[in-house]
Amino acid sequence: MPSSTPRDSIPAINHGASPLVIGIIGTDTGVGKTQVTKCLAKGLRARARRVWLHKPLACGGWADGLAEDGRALHALCADGQPLATVCPLQFPEPASPHLAAAAASTQVSLAQLLANIDACRPRAADQHDVLVEGIGGLLVPVTSSRETVADLFAAAQLPVLIVTRPHLGTLNHTALTVNVARARGLRVVGLVLNFHEMVADSLAVRSASTELPLVTGVPLLAVLSYRPHTADIIEADRLAAAVLSATVTS
Repeated sequence: MPSSTPRDSIPAINHGASPLVIGIIGTDTGVGKTQVTKCLAKGLRARARRVWLHKPLACGGWADGLAEDGRALHALCADGQPLATVCPLQFPEPASPHLAAAAASTQVSLAQLLANIDACRPRAADQHDVLVEGIGGLLVPVTSSRETVADLFAAAQLPVLIVTRPHLGTLNHTALTVNVARARGLRVVGLVLNFHEMVADSLAVRSASTELPLVTGVPLLAVLSYRPHTADIIEADRLAAAVLSATVTS
């Protein structure tokens, strides 16, 4: 298991820029939130920015005592981040977090999740970006009281980047997600259209990048092509530039 980078070997954040602290949410399970999180981290680090990653809960894909998304983010832990803060709560069952936690005889509270996010936030003497990856869609229950991802991100006051897919149905799914986010008082920074799997050409697929901003009123910050293993550095840089431009004043 990878270890975190020693703090005394870490350069300061680039040019004194303000830290980026953002939530990465999806229109559904399986749209590639982890892929986008990895891509954004790669682009930010290429710009000499320190990046911490956090996923409040991960469920399913269990191996070696870790969930699939937990393993993926652990592998990217660097820049002085304690490994234990990357994904503190992981459960074997591939189910909604409140059910997966109950199956593991555990209860999860909103206060606990907020404290874990807070532990990753930059401090005056320790400046770094923070990417907080969501779980499923915005209305997935994450606590024993059935508080949702939307409740958590609203309480944490995180602006959000919405990951969506190009398939038929994306206009409805994305518009619903944007509406819920706005109703909960979340600032929606932009959309990322992620080709998380091979998809057949169609009018719906070809028009998604044009129609999504028109239907939702939210800017499309990036289109990520299908890359099953490693994020393209050019796409990663463009994504980082777009997100920073939308959120951070240097």
